[in-house]
Amino acid sequence: MQKLVKAAALTFGLLAGVTGQTAAQTYPDRTIQIIVPYAPGGQGDITARLVAEHLSPALGQPVIVENRPGANGSIGSTFVARAEPDGYTLEVVVQSHVLGKALIPNLPYDPATSFEPISLMARTQVGLVVPAALPVNSLAEFVEYVKQRPGQLGFASAGIGSNVHIFSEWFLDIAGLDMVHAPYAGSAAAHPDLISGVATMAFDTLPSVSGLVRQGRLKLLAVGGKERSPEFPDVPTVAESGYGDYNASSWSAMLAPAGTPKAVIDRLNAEVVKILAKPEVKDRLAKLGATVVASSPDEARKTIASEGETFSALIKRLDLAAK
Repeated sequence: MQKLVKAAALTFGLLAGVTGQTAAQTYPDRTIQIIVPYAPGGQGDITARLVAEHLSPALGQPVIVENRPGANGSIGSTFVARAEPDGYTLEVVVQSHVLGKALIPNLPYDPATSFEPISLMARTQVGLVVPAALPVNSLAEFVEYVKQRPGQLGFASAGIGSNVHIFSEWFLDIAGLDMVHAPYAGSAAAHPDLISGVATMAFDTLPSVSGLVRQGRLKLLAVGGKERSPEFPDVPTVAESGYGDYNASSWSAMLAPAGTPKAVIDRLNAEVVKILAKPEVKDRLAKLGATVVASSPDEARKTIASEGETFSALIKRLDLAAK
């Protein structure tokens, strides 16, 4: 009996290996769909469309990008987690992906285990932006301005539980500020109210706001990472401005449903890494304030797991989880 069980297990393993090899040899033979679980115009959407533009000719098949926003990305991510693990339904997420488990009770997927990472794609600076007409020109002036108006001013975010929401709450906590949260359906949706002054402040990714800053419609007072942005070298970091414990940046990553054959993951990883190495892609991302961080699937998996733990602890400390 034991010999039969061992033989069956060996046969299953061999069949699985053959299936994976066959998938790699024939993949892809039809349209690939990349889900962006956020609204158009944000970091994830911009990066997904840029990579998809190059991925289609590389794979010889159409690659379409579809936005499925809502519930801090969980609607689109649930769709991908439940999709057939065959490499034809992919997803591009940003750092807020790892926050879901800590923020949303009974999340229908696990950000770390329900997906097969393909590659990290780019790490992006976030910046604290304010309306151009606001009478402040430094982070110190902004903090003093808000302290004189406790509870009277609002800060915008891409939605409750988004990474930029968490980044904002983190800064307000360490700076001792009292502001009202105004969540929007994505970063781009918040921009008109931010420009007009209805909202007083937002932390946002530089790809999302760099154009508005260059046009003089928003002021960039500080960037969140430990190093200054090459695109805005005169803008100090939040840490340089007196808040040394603050270090916030975002990243984008491509994922597939858990169970997608390793051969397919490896093929996609190879193509995505090649695309991200192209000078025109690197230049395009750099102009938006992002730096290419193409990685192996395993490196992406480790980043997702470790940052999930880090920000889960922060969310618990700030008491930001949904009740």
